[in-house]
Amino acid sequence: MIDLAIKAAICIAFAAIVYKYKALDIGGTLFATFIGAIIIFLQGISWFLLLLVFFITGTVATGYKVNFKKRRLQEKARRKTMNVIANGIVPTIVAIFSIENDFSFLYASAIAVALADTLASELGVLSDKAYFITNFKRAPPGTNGAISLYGEVWALIGSLIIAIFSIPLLHLEPSYALGVVIIGMLGCQIDSVLGATFQGKGKGNIVSSDTLLTNNDVNLISISISTLIAYIVIAI
Repeated sequence: MIDLAIKAAICIAFAAIVYKYKALDIGGTLFATFIGAIIIFLQGISWFLLLLVFFITGTVATGYKVNFKKRRLQEKARRKTMNVIANGIVPTIVAIFSIENDFSFLYASAIAVALADTLASELGVLSDKAYFITNFKRAPPGTNGAISLYGEVWALIGSLIIAIFSIPLLHLEPSYALGVVIIGMLGCQIDSVLGATFQGKGKGNIVSSDTLLTNNDVNLISISISTLIAYIVIAI
């Protein structure tokens, strides 16, 4: 009973802090709290803490040089409901299926992809040298499907952060933690390819029709594909 009360208190405190500092909109706050509650009640505080590492790091990256990014991207920095769902639904599903199986590697991998892409997007846009991942032609910073060396370095850092924290929190062996880094980076590239081919418009977009996927669609698909790859890896 005490354990349940502590977990409930953590969820309430999380929601209150997120709402107070406006890290998410109202819908995003509710869904983030819901996702966090599922994970903490099903898998415990340690799994929740890894998700919290992603949230805090991603929020800091989103807020860094926010005015500059608003001018460059002409969009709001605060993340919304669909972004929370796109990044959180796969880790949540993995947590549910981990009730009877040890899918901690898949869980860490999914979060690593989400953080790698978040840092690559939020901090990579600060670089003035960006290139389409499909043909490596110069692209305006912040263009869908564009990558930069600066962004790739931050993607690696994001993957490493999750991998390092997954060792004490999820009890992953170092070899599996290395796998988390690899999956995180792979997922980030998949996200960029999808962004260039089905979301972005311009010289790097090999699809000439109207945009087929939104940014949230791309996030969800890239995380799903990467997690599936991670599952295949541990299966064989």
